[in-house]
Amino acid sequence: MLKEQLLKRSPIRVLEETLDGGLGSGQLGVLTARKGVGKTASLVHIATDKLLLGQNVLHISFADDPRHIITWYEQVFREVAKAYRLENELDVHEEIIRHRLILHFKRPDLTFDQIKANIQQVKAGFSGEPQVIIVDGFPFENATTELLAQWRNLAQENKLAVWFSATLHREKLDLDEHGVPAPVNKFYDLLDIIIMLKPQKDYIDFCLLKSHDDSSGRKIHIKLDPKTLLISNHRV
Repeated sequence: MLKEQLLKRSPIRVLEETLDGGLGSGQLGVLTARKGVGKTASLVHIATDKLLLGQNVLHISFADDPRHIITWYEQVFREVAKAYRLENELDVHEEIIRHRLILHFKRPDLTFDQIKANIQQVKAGFSGEPQVIIVDGFPFENATTELLAQWRNLAQENKLAVWFSATLHREKLDLDEHGVPAPVNKFYDLLDIIIMLKPQKDYIDFCLLKSHDDSSGRKIHIKLDPKTLLISNHRV
């Protein structure tokens, strides 16, 4: 299958259709779940789709070191190429990695100015500007609304789409009136898209909690396969 055909059949198109076009420039989205459920795998699949579209992706991690992040991307790309029988796999791989940069922060207590300065520094490695930022392992538990507002300003000023991951407590979920769990719920008004991953018997379900101004909980007909760590279509 050619890359163009793969992109048309990608389950990310289903996700974007459900999300009224997806996460746009200047907007913030979050995938939230308990530890080990599939947040990073899902974000890497979304990022890989953007790379295949020719977009520049900056992956920021507050958790895994760069070697682990690269391993995630390599694994997801191999599975995508295998699932869709991608032609010219090696050429496509070499093409997309030129559009990806990885930034790792060992300290979760950095100020936003420090984070922003690092982002500006690594942007010199792109031939253009990043269109998507992935922020994995972001410390929502200790974040403030002021900090999230700064991220939103960054996204709007630079026309970026920013996807976060947020880890939930292992104990009973603390849900607000919108069904959004802590600690994400205190940032409800600053987030355009909120998705919670829920483990089922044989797959991970995507539960839409907010899509722009809609909180009606529409069904997302995709799932995460825990064996391949790929997002796939899931009609039920």
